Amino acid sequence: MIVEKPWGKVTTYALNQPSSVRIITIEPGQETSEHYHQLRDEQWIVLDEGLRIQIGNRVVEARPGDEFMVSSEEPHRITNTGPTRGRVLEIAQGYTTEDDTFRLQDDYGRPLEPEW
Repeated sequence: MIVEKPWGKVTTYALNQPSSVRIITIEPGQETSEHYHQLRDEQWIVLDEGLRIQIGNRVVEARPGDEFMVSSEEPHRITNTGPTRGRVLEIAQGYTTEDDTFRLQDDYGRPLEPEW
């Protein structure tokens, strides 16, 4: 399943509750919203150069192979500062749907609260 986003796309390879595996692709110069999830934790493995990872107040210029844990209710964002598409492998534990996304800031004018 592929979900197009204004900043790129999310490709889900396994969608099972309580575990899912996805590739997050961020286009050059784009970023995800700053958001959190109430019902899932995420493990991220950076696949490409040029990605800035923000988890809580921590910001890291990530390299391929870097791994990050994002706990539920922890704000996070991925920014692509590189010249090519950037990808992150995401392994989510818990409830993995778009209606568990609570945005704190969004550059694309999308609603901050989930649309049920």
